[in-house]
Amino acid sequence: MADLDDGPDQAPLPVEQVRETIARLLAGASYNLILTHGPKGEYTRHRRHAECCQTVVELWRSGSIDTKRLWLFAYEDGGRAYLPRVREDADRRDVLADNVWLEKRRLITDLYGFGPDSWEAQTTPREEGFWCFDSAQAAVKRAASRGQQS
Repeated sequence: MADLDDGPDQAPLPVEQVRETIARLLAGASYNLILTHGPKGEYTRHRRHAECCQTVVELWRSGSIDTKRLWLFAYEDGGRAYLPRVREDADRRDVLADNVWLEKRRLITDLYGFGPDSWEAQTTPREEGFWCFDSAQAAVKRAASRGQQS
């Protein structure tokens, strides 16, 4: 999340601050694929993830970032009833090979410093899911409707 507040008690950030941060990171290059957070932030209320998704979709729509495809993470947690998992309506589902999943967990625990029993480590999914878009217009339409759904 660059240098934006990503702590548990997040206040909304000004839209312009999020836009400037993401544009600074992504503008000026052309991408084949950008992966970013989903409209609801992967689990019940992660404000910064939702703001990031909305901003990336809008920057793509406005032509401020250049990518051929955009994939949004497609997870849900049943209103905190269980750990995040791939949504049934995801466009793409991938089960990670053991070595890839173990490396992902290693990054969470060793690089980011979360304990092996932490919530962050527990929510490192073996299965990944995405909503996949080839046009900004489709992303705007579907991300908006997904952001309103649970």
